[in-house]
Amino acid sequence: MRRVHKLSCAQLALIPLVREEWQKIGLDTSPVEPAKVREILGQLYGNGRKPAPSHIIHLASPLEIALAIGKLRLADNPVCHQVSDAVSAQVKQALRQPITDRINEQVAGLVTSQDSFEFTVAELVPDLQVIEHVQAQLREPVRDRFPAPKASSLPCDFGQFDVSLAWFDFVGRLGVDVAKLVPTFDLAKACGWAVLYWDWAFVSAKPEYIQRDEQGRLHCETGAALRYPDGFSVFALHGSRVPEKLVMAPETITVAEIEMEQNVEVRRMMLERYGIQRFLFDSGAKEIHRDDFGILYRKDSRQDEPLVMVKVVNATPEPDGSYRDYFLRVPPTMKRARQAVAWTFAKAENDYSPTLQT
Repeated sequence: MRRVHKLSCAQLALIPLVREEWQKIGLDTSPVEPAKVREILGQLYGNGRKPAPSHIIHLASPLEIALAIGKLRLADNPVCHQVSDAVSAQVKQALRQPITDRINEQVAGLVTSQDSFEFTVAELVPDLQVIEHVQAQLREPVRDRFPAPKASSLPCDFGQFDVSLAWFDFVGRLGVDVAKLVPTFDLAKACGWAVLYWDWAFVSAKPEYIQRDEQGRLHCETGAALRYPDGFSVFALHGSRVPEKLVMAPETITVAEIEMEQNVEVRRMMLERYGIQRFLFDSGAKEIHRDDFGILYRKDSRQDEPLVMVKVVNATPEPDGSYRDYFLRVPPTMKRARQAVAWTFAKAENDYSPTLQT
């Protein structure tokens, strides 16, 4: 195997192709074939000279997997020890880690400088934003059902969302021997989430659908961004996981819910759906200054920076002769209405003296 000093044009052209292939794997919604999964697991465990799991459990979603594991951990029999986090880590360590370590050693011997591949990893691995959102979404229902020591953290060491495998697929196409990792590739293509133990394997269906925005972030304004056959869903807007009601019933959002939300990005979206001007008054914002230029309001928050807005009157009358009010958000450092209005024109307060309003 020749050492690589610089990727050729043909090798560079593989990067977007491999990335696209693994993105398709991560976004696949095709049905799972149990017989195929059983065959692949036999090959995967065989690489580690271990028998395939005696129990291969197919379930509709990662949540069902987490609940099933939680129930088994409550059982007063040897099974509860067979499905521990420690056993799951052992499986990964035995069936995958030695293989990936050897592959990385081959890569280190193949290239003249490991730095020459740093950019490749970032370009190869698509960011699907699924693993973190799914794990976060199931955390609450699992904790509600089981005591903390019995709740499953639901690792994602195998299955369709492990798109980090794109890196190993790529170096395999450069000539590195990745044959031992092929069953892991195949399992990613064959099923959704997979949590593996020595005697037990839990495999989920793939999502019914995955919705994303133009930038590839989980997003849907009319329903779940990701949904499994049993109804387990993740609601997200532009990559941020949000409460279901923010998407499905935004009119029911309350001031108290907005004020208690700790996630800054989610709170911002709640404010947008509620209406910033409406929130300003419904939440009891205080008038802190007024002059001929407008009225300045401030609403302090324990979770975020203060909401400060200046109310101005449009100098141009409406068709009926009335004058429309506008509310402009300004930095929380604003103390006076004229200062706030000047800021919206990128001017200092003393430099803002309009002679004609339009």
